[in-house]
Order: sequence, then structure tokens, then C-alpha cells
Amino acid sequence: MNRVSSFLFWVALVAVLVFITLPIIVVLAASFSPTSEVTLDPRAWTFRWYGDLLHPRWLEPFWLSVKIAVIVSAISGLAGLMAAYAIVFERFPKSDVVMSFLLSPLSVPQIVKGVAVVLFISQLGLQQFLGTEALIAAHVVLTLPFVTRMVAGSIANFDRGLDQAAQILGAGRFDRLRFILLPLIKPGLLSGVTFAFIISFNNIPLSVFLVRPGDTTLPIKVINHLEYSLDPVMAAVNVASMIFILAAIFIFEKIGGFSAQLHGGSK
Repeated sequence: MNRVSSFLFWVALVAVLVFITLPIIVVLAASFSPTSEVTLDPRAWTFRWYGDLLHPRWLEPFWLSVKIAVIVSAISGLAGLMAAYAIVFERFPKSDVVMSFLLSPLSVPQIVKGVAVVLFISQLGLQQFLGTEALIAAHVVLTLPFVTRMVAGSIANFDRGLDQAAQILGAGRFDRLRFILLPLIKPGLLSGVTFAFIISFNNIPLSVFLVRPGDTTLPIKVINHLEYSLDPVMAAVNVASMIFILAAIFIFEKIGGFSAQLHGGSK
């Protein structure tokens, strides 16, 4: 029975891995294809589609997406840290209600949030802020729950005895926060910031309502391009975006070691 269970486990594992990696392999092969048809013969592959990514029509949306993602992750990281600290560490009255309020955007579909933001801006007569400003604000609303929840989990696992010992030794609130709490919850904070960066950079359902000519993010640019043509440059854009996201995750991991958060520890 154990052998049968082990065999079924490995079969299921291989099937899942194939299901995940096969689309990536197809997209990767398409990005090297000399024509719009996917060519699996490496001898016919070309890198010219990646050269097209250096054109301003792709570079400008890319840098705009990066700028928005950096700003959003910074704002969400700071706001999520302060909210989690107040809710979990200080435990003020009705903190559970505040936490539920901060996590409530997770229960609303992104398309609904996009429509709501557009209607809200229109009702206030602030249509001139549609574009980068509205994208940043909407993305913060979208990513803040992830950061808050991850930081709150790190603070919940924090050993309060360390804070009490530092307080007995004369450390002030700011010193205890800077030298004791922050270093120990850094994996949770960095994991939340990483999630915020990735979600903001790749967002489509929310961004599609808020972009304006001249302020188009890379995912929306890809969607607009697909309306008129389907060529290997789309595959090259997706492969380059995937490599960029993996590089960003690697950098965040080296800075904060947030993978330790997955094992309930700190690095």
C-alpha cells in the first residue's frame, strides 16, 4: 500500500510540474521563433525579438511599471508595518475590527475595485489624477492587505521577552523598535514588500481602468498589442518580465532572507 501511495504521489507531482512548466517552455520557445509560428528547432531560433524590447514603446511602459511598483511597495511596506505594529504589538481596543477593515479589499474582485476607484475619482471631479497617481493609490489599496497580514504574522511570533528585557535595561520605545523588533520581523516585512512589488508590476484588472495615454503600464501595453497582432515579441516580453521578477525576488531574498518566513523563523 505504501508503494502504491508513493507511486501515485510521484505521478501527481510530475503531472503538476509538467502542467506548470510546459506553458513556460512553449512561451520561451516562441520568443526565439523566427516567425509567428512556434518553432522547436533550435537551429532556426533568433534573438531579434528581444532586440525589439529596447524600443521606447516597450521600455517606457516597463520603466513606468517599475516606478509604480517601487513606490507602491514602499508605501505599502511602511503603512503595513505601522498598521501591524499598532494592531498586533500594541493591541489597542477594537484592533480586530481595524484588521478586518484593512484586509477587506481581499474580498472584493479587482475589477470591482477598479470601477469603484474610477467612480470615486469622477464623483470628486479629480479626473486629472487618472494615470500614475490613481494607479499608485489603487495599487496601495490592493497590496496593503498582503503586507499587513505578513508583518502581523511576524510580529505575532515575536518573543516579547526580548522587548521586556530591553525595556528593563533602559532602552526607549524607538530603540527597541529599531534594534530588536525590526531586525526580527524583517523576513515578514520583506516578503510583504516583495508581494506588493510583484502584484503591482503585473496588475491588469485594476490598472486597465486607470491608465491614460502616455501613462500605460507594461501589462496593459501587452494587452493593447494583442488586440492587433500576435507575434513572438509578446513571448519575448513575457520571458523578459519573468526574468525581471525572478531577479527582483532574488535581490529581496538576499536583502531580507524572507524565505525564512516560510519556516517560521528569521534570518
